[in-house]
Amino acid sequence: MKTAPLKREKLTREKVLDYLKKNPRGKTTTELGKELKISRKTIEKHLQLLVFENEAYMKQFGPTRVYYPNKRLHYLDFKKINLNNKTIWFDLMENEYGKYLLIQEKREEDKEFITKGSILIPLNKAKLFVNSLNKLLKENKLKELL
Repeated sequence: MKTAPLKREKLTREKVLDYLKKNPRGKTTTELGKELKISRKTIEKHLQLLVFENEAYMKQFGPTRVYYPNKRLHYLDFKKINLNNKTIWFDLMENEYGKYLLIQEKREEDKEFITKGSILIPLNKAKLFVNSLNKLLKENKLKELL
């Protein structure tokens, strides 16, 4: 019996993430491909998605990229707002480097939330972010009035 393409994609991504979690010292794309018997292109695609979804992170050492499971972030609190068919999450997180605000757009598809975009802001720069956003909105509103 064949597996549906979306289901197969999800299973592959989970396989890559599970393997990274079992190898917290990190793995290169080549190592992952050989050990999981998955093509390099497929591994790269899933690693990019895992980094985008904040499930993994990458460090580059010269030409070599090493991927690690992102278990270092601790969630402290969250707020969310619903906008039609999407939800914007505001997650307060912390790791050994400090506190962060993670803003993510998620949509519910097939009874699970899919991340569509995210931004990570160091909490000590959040005021600068909010001030810049307010300035942009204020300038835009003035242009609308003219």
